[in-house]
Amino acid sequence: MKTKILLSLLASLILFAATNIGNRTATAKEAQQVLVLFVEGMSFLDMETFAGNPAVDKWVKEASAGAVSMRTPGARTAPNGYLLMGSGGQAQYSVKSGTAYHTTESLSARETAGDRVRELGGIAENNLGSSIVYPGIYRLLAENEDKPFSARIGLLGDTLAARGIRVSAYGNGDYEDARQRYSVLFAMDRKGRVPHGDISANSLLPAKEYPYGVKTNYTHILNQIQDDQKSGVVTVQLSDLARLYQLANDMEPTQFARHYHQVLTDLSHFVDQVLQRQKKNQLIILTSPAVHVVATKEKALLSPILIWNNKDRGLLTSATTRQSGLISGVDILPTVLAWLNVPPPSDLAGHAVKVDLERKTMNELLDQVKQIHHTYATRPAVIYTYVMLQIITLACAALLWLWGKRRAGAIYSGLRRGVRLALLALLWFPFLLLVEGMLGWNASGQVVLGLLITVALLASFLQEHRSLSHTTLIICGTTALAILIDGCSGATMMRHSYLGYDPVIGARFYGLGNEYEGVLIGSAILFVASLYQAYKQSDKYDSPRNSILLPGVAAIFFGLVLYYMVAPGLGTDAGGFLAGLVGFFVAFARLQGLRIGKKGLLVLAGGLMLGVAVLIAGSLLTDQPLTHVGRVSQQIVSGEWAEVGKMLERKLAMNLRLIRVSMWSKVFVVSLVVLGLLALRNDRFLRHLAMDTPFLVKGFAGVIAGSLAGLVLNDSGIVTAATCIVFLVVPALYAALEEPAHERCST
Repeated sequence: MKTKILLSLLASLILFAATNIGNRTATAKEAQQVLVLFVEGMSFLDMETFAGNPAVDKWVKEASAGAVSMRTPGARTAPNGYLLMGSGGQAQYSVKSGTAYHTTESLSARETAGDRVRELGGIAENNLGSSIVYPGIYRLLAENEDKPFSARIGLLGDTLAARGIRVSAYGNGDYEDARQRYSVLFAMDRKGRVPHGDISANSLLPAKEYPYGVKTNYTHILNQIQDDQKSGVVTVQLSDLARLYQLANDMEPTQFARHYHQVLTDLSHFVDQVLQRQKKNQLIILTSPAVHVVATKEKALLSPILIWNNKDRGLLTSATTRQSGLISGVDILPTVLAWLNVPPPSDLAGHAVKVDLERKTMNELLDQVKQIHHTYATRPAVIYTYVMLQIITLACAALLWLWGKRRAGAIYSGLRRGVRLALLALLWFPFLLLVEGMLGWNASGQVVLGLLITVALLASFLQEHRSLSHTTLIICGTTALAILIDGCSGATMMRHSYLGYDPVIGARFYGLGNEYEGVLIGSAILFVASLYQAYKQSDKYDSPRNSILLPGVAAIFFGLVLYYMVAPGLGTDAGGFLAGLVGFFVAFARLQGLRIGKKGLLVLAGGLMLGVAVLIAGSLLTDQPLTHVGRVSQQIVSGEWAEVGKMLERKLAMNLRLIRVSMWSKVFVVSLVVLGLLALRNDRFLRHLAMDTPFLVKGFAGVIAGSLAGLVLNDSGIVTAATCIVFLVVPALYAALEEPAHERCST
């Protein structure tokens, strides 16, 4: 009896152990996996054709789609794109660092890639621990050390290796004697190693009808990734399209079209087969590290991305961009880690992508991207012409004031009137450029400028008979309120404005950009000053009620503007907040008749320190995802002064570079020259203007203070300074050209 009981217990234990082993095996098979298909060279110029292919049409409709902004520190090349995505931040490829090889692959008759790595890195043979190596890793790391950014090359590989998760790389971009295995830059660790994969010549097939006589061996790669169940991340480099575009300029157009159709058809069938075999535990990403040369010439620089995760379908977004349909290249790394349930490393700039379920169709994305690319392509012409018109108008107005102010006659009267209308039009332009973003049209730059100039001149014509204070009250009030309303309702107009931020460049995706930062500071100050002046002219200023009401309204309005600038969910503009604080303090003090002496400067310095403290506290305590200011605040609190120093160095270098090369610096210099003439010439016009419109001139002090503060406190400060100071120089010149009509003494 006892023997039977013991045998029964033994059988139960064996059955339990077998079941447990089976469960472990099933769990291992169901481990999360990310498959990344890098289609080198693919752009949105190709996406419409690709999406329309019958083999993938249904798959594209089931995907979550978006556009990727690749803000690389160097040229927008595939190697830099891979480094951006794999390191979660900026890193720059060095041509001299070469490419990747299998450890047994020959570099010369006497040396393999493994030998080279052991020679350069002193790694013992049994410690290579990888199938694929990047011999130039040490040069690549060294050349990224003295940069104004902290490159974290190999971050993806290191993070996954620490968790025991294997990474594999397949495919290559080889042709003739060239070796281009750049996808390894995404997958490798900091020692340039990828544990598993096949980037050898097995990934290619000889094909005489294809560019360079080779094409991707899709069958081999499909079998490889199908059998690779142990890797957490599998990358595939697909380069047929890139090879085709390398020969595009040498091809007869009909031949190119035939090759193009065949390459996209082959790719579509491969993607179809991959998706048919997709498992529930698998996230599949299709994207491009860089667009091809034709797209680059046409300034269609956003890379497409499609994601299949077996559940959600819509347009992609992230906390980095806060724009539906748009993500950043730095979002790829946290997205991969999130799927694998791996905590992200600290201080990552990017965030895991999310799906906007309210927007689902590819056509919506294509229309959005076309609008973004059109604005990016036409922005230089529009902004350059606008800036040149500013310079010419200011110069003509100054010359006319110097040499034509005392001259009578219909000709000079007509000239003065025309220039004054042009000056008023300049004040209307920032508002009109903001509103133009609502039109959603794809007109040429010339048409846009023609319409804006016409509307601005018409608005100026309707206002020319008003007093200066009423004119600036209407223009500046309209401009400042429009920016605030748009900013608090999603910044839809600013995102599409030529004066707004550019998602293609990727410097800023939301909040308040430097151009409209200067406009908001200048228009807000001049609006409040005009309000004071309007009440002064209406003989209501001295009433007890208004002596309390006006300062209260001014303080509330300035406070609202500052809150909008600093709020993480609104303006998120630290430099603008501090510059506005300086400008508003000076303006408010002057409007209240207070002298800014040593005590005033001490109060201002204390206010700035308090403002910095508010920025740090607000950034760290908010429930919003960390912004750039939030990351810097964390670094300050944790004592990472080296990183803070690099940030300051980068911002200073950017500001100095823009001062040297930016067209906005020319506007700022011309404005300063004009301001000097108005203030320092023998007649000292500004002193006379202060007699007629004292509050406007007091407001000018705040504008110049805000402009100079914006210059110092922003990484693109010259832009802020130039757009802000316009609200001083233009009204002053407008008033100056009215001189003959008032027969003011100029002594």
